[in-house]
Order: sequence, then structure tokens, then C-alpha cells
Amino acid sequence: MEELINRFSNYLIVEKGLARNSIYNYILDLKQFMTFLNENQIQDIRRVVPETLVLFIHSLKQRNISARSLARKITALKNFFRYLLLDNLIDTNPAASMETPKTGVHLPEYMSLEEVEKLLGTFDTEQGAEGRDQCIIELMYSSGLRVSEISGLRTDGINLKVRMVRMKGKGDKERIVPLGRKAAVMIESYLREIRPRLLKNKLDGQYLFLNRQGTRLSRISIWKMIKRTALLAGIRKNVSPHTLRHSFATHLLNNGADLRSIQELLGHSNITTTQIYTHLNYQRLKSFHSQYHPRG
Repeated sequence: MEELINRFSNYLIVEKGLARNSIYNYILDLKQFMTFLNENQIQDIRRVVPETLVLFIHSLKQRNISARSLARKITALKNFFRYLLLDNLIDTNPAASMETPKTGVHLPEYMSLEEVEKLLGTFDTEQGAEGRDQCIIELMYSSGLRVSEISGLRTDGINLKVRMVRMKGKGDKERIVPLGRKAAVMIESYLREIRPRLLKNKLDGQYLFLNRQGTRLSRISIWKMIKRTALLAGIRKNVSPHTLRHSFATHLLNNGADLRSIQELLGHSNITTTQIYTHLNYQRLKSFHSQYHPRG
């Protein structure tokens, strides 16, 4: 089970872009849960049922932990089992019906348009790998793709003629999103000039973005590239692949896009997930009000 926690930790870093402290606390919570499982002779994570989780939460309540700590532990469990289900490591999600106590809204960090331009301006596009990396960042910001969707994107999922991208998102659900003009130009150049050099006659030619060995570029490699690029660009924010996705949604909303359209573009199954971006917009409006209104 330790291996499952390690894999989940990588998922939180790469896919979710969580802060180190949040990940550290989640892992501590899960290790506490694993101790509970060992004490109850449950060695296989697939043997965990909803009743197991109820007993664990009951044991926590008996220790009189704070409501905030309890909420975090429940959130850790829900995210952990959701991840296991998405990666086909379990057949059913025992935490699906768990209710998470409301403890306030977490607002995702996003970049300004100037910061995105600065990020994209750090590349030497004459170099193969750098041209590929610039293409990846432009595509993520242009279409709001998750890092897993970028890593798993296939060449037949790109239609440059109509500027559309087809990929499989969470839960293997197929999604089609528009492709920005600049992203389309970069992808066309990458396919013509860079990708053939990376492919190196390998048979694994179905994926769009390849590493120097000519095989599929991993999620962790993309995460590291974005971190490195943000550092070179001098951006002080905690930039991750998810930051680009948040920036995509926030900039759409700020420029007048409706929430339902953003929901469809992001591939959210529930509109409540997308509504987080309205809080970001309210914050922006409140800032403008405070700055410019005579009684702000």
C-alpha cells in the first residue's frame, strides 16, 4: 500500500499542482488510514468498503480532532480513492458517498496574460526539445488541457484543418476542444520539423509529444519542464501544469465567456466544480471596486 501512496503523491504534484504542505498533510492522513487498515487486518486496498471508512472516521472523532482536520482527512480519502478508480486500481469507489464538511473555498492560483507571455518567451525555438516544450505550454494554455491529457494525446487527435483537439479525459471520457491559432501553427511546425527527429524510427509513434528516446513524454517530465521554465522566466508564483489550466479558465471568464461553456471546455462533469472560477472573478471585481470607487 505504500507504493499506492507514492503514486498518489506524484499524481497530486503533477495533476493537481498542490502545494508541498498540502501534499505532506494528505500523505500523513493516508498513512494514518493505512495504520488503521493494518490494525484491522485489511492488507488489500480493494477490500475497503464504505463501512470501513465509517469506522475510521468514527475512530478519529473519538480522539476529538478539530473539524478542520477531520475535513482534510475526508478530502484526502476521497481524492485517494478517486485516483485509484481513475487508474483502474480498484473497481468501485468506497468513498464516493462520503460528505466533505464545508471549510471555505480554496481559490486556485493563476497567471496573468503578461506572465503567460513571459513563460512562452523563454524558449529558443531553434532547438528541438525547446520547440516541443513551447508547443506544449501554448497548447495547455490555449485549450485548457490536463497534463495527463497532454501526455496521452495522440497524433490522430489533432485536426489542424478545423483546429480541434480530441482526447480522453478523466474516466476515459472523450472530449473535443478548440485549438488556438498560435497553438495550431506551433503544432504544425513541431510535426514537420521536430517530432520526426525525436521519433528516431521508433514504433511508438502514436503519441504526439515524444521524449529524446522517441517514446511518450511522461506527465512528470512535463511537470518538471513547466517548473523549470517558470523559474527561468522569473515568475515567482508556484506554476504547475494545473496553473495553466486555471489561467485558461480564468481568462475566458474575465473576457465574458459563460460558465457552462467553460465547464464543457474543461471537461467538468459538474457545474459546481467550474463555479470556483466565479470566486476568482468576484475577487477581481472587488479589487477594482476598492481601487477606483471613492468609498471603496
